[in-house]
Amino acid sequence: MRRAAIVAPVRTPSGIEGGALSGMSPEWLASTVLSAVIARSGINPLRIEDVAMACVDNRAGAPELSRLAARGAGLPFAVPGFLTDCRCGSGLQAVITAAMMVQTGAADVVVAGGVECSAAGDCSPVGRNTAAGCDPFQSGDLANAEDLARYYGISREEADQFAVASHRKAARAWRQGTFTAEVIPVGVVEDANDWNSFDTAARHRIMRDEGVREDVSTHALAALHPLIARGVVTEGNMSSHRNGASACLVVAEDRLDEFGLVPMAYLVGWAAAGCDSDTATLGAAPAVAKLLGRTGFTLDDLDLIEVNEGFAVEVLALARAWELDPRDRLNVNGSAIALGHPVGATGLRIMTTMLHELARTNGNYGLEAIALGHDHGIAALFESAGTAPIMETPRGARFHGVRASRRSGRHRA
Repeated sequence: MRRAAIVAPVRTPSGIEGGALSGMSPEWLASTVLSAVIARSGINPLRIEDVAMACVDNRAGAPELSRLAARGAGLPFAVPGFLTDCRCGSGLQAVITAAMMVQTGAADVVVAGGVECSAAGDCSPVGRNTAAGCDPFQSGDLANAEDLARYYGISREEADQFAVASHRKAARAWRQGTFTAEVIPVGVVEDANDWNSFDTAARHRIMRDEGVREDVSTHALAALHPLIARGVVTEGNMSSHRNGASACLVVAEDRLDEFGLVPMAYLVGWAAAGCDSDTATLGAAPAVAKLLGRTGFTLDDLDLIEVNEGFAVEVLALARAWELDPRDRLNVNGSAIALGHPVGATGLRIMTTMLHELARTNGNYGLEAIALGHDHGIAALFESAGTAPIMETPRGARFHGVRASRRSGRHRA
């Protein structure tokens, strides 16, 4: 079976609700990121056979979103496109589905993408909190997070410290130019439904993630009220809804040279699994155990581990269960608490950040794990192709990246 190569993974900045990206339609953001993938990879659009698009927001115009995004990115009408919805793991599931298509010979080149963009509504500075992609009060995920805090002895102070670290790591990554290779700027226009206004009507370009707070402190977070009386979880130590998109090419390894494509990584394996328990459950843990059992890897073999930060206590509980120092290899550039949770794009956003970090630091293997609710999850293992990240989109393309120096070194929280 052919290996699936990941080519040109990129993402837009994340935008808070009520922020600069709130007025953009999902198909606009999706077309923006698909166009950037095509430009950065240099692929002939006629070689692309399908678009696997993820979007969880029911207001996004499903099932037309993938087709509209493909047309907006200049792909031929022969490219059909389809949507996938796997809650917080939708973006990762899009990559996995595209990988299965190329592994089995059903296609040679598939674009995988994920997008989330709601209409302007809640204009609070932190955005609407939606850990696990839904209302935590209705899903039981919040109650499970509190159970995890009690079971693993995680204090409110520890959860707040983890949240502060997420923001500071993300802010540091921007200061040091770490994110410049993976983030493509988004032109904000007055009429997001006007496909001809990409290059001409943009008032300004959004270059950085909104909502990253370098100045946040445990003192400030301690002033927030817990969501459950005498609980640990607050709006400050859980993820918040964001707008954004991410995409990549998934290509059969044996066609890379023919198409002139340079891979960033290969999919080694993936797994989804659940658990049945009346006690506190670690949603992503069964999928990770299943994946490592299938591939023969251990956590010690991994250079990077990325766990979606639905709740700080959830990630801290996983670290304790795995006997892993949360300051070592885990979410080294921050994650959903700082960068936000654009639900349909989160899985692909995490993969994009992780693969660029692997390439930047000459790492070999990275694991991505996402809880899909409190009782099940999805995980994927990637191997770096050993190529340096592309720092700038070729001139003449629709979107241009920002140059950044290549840095290496050990990760520190």
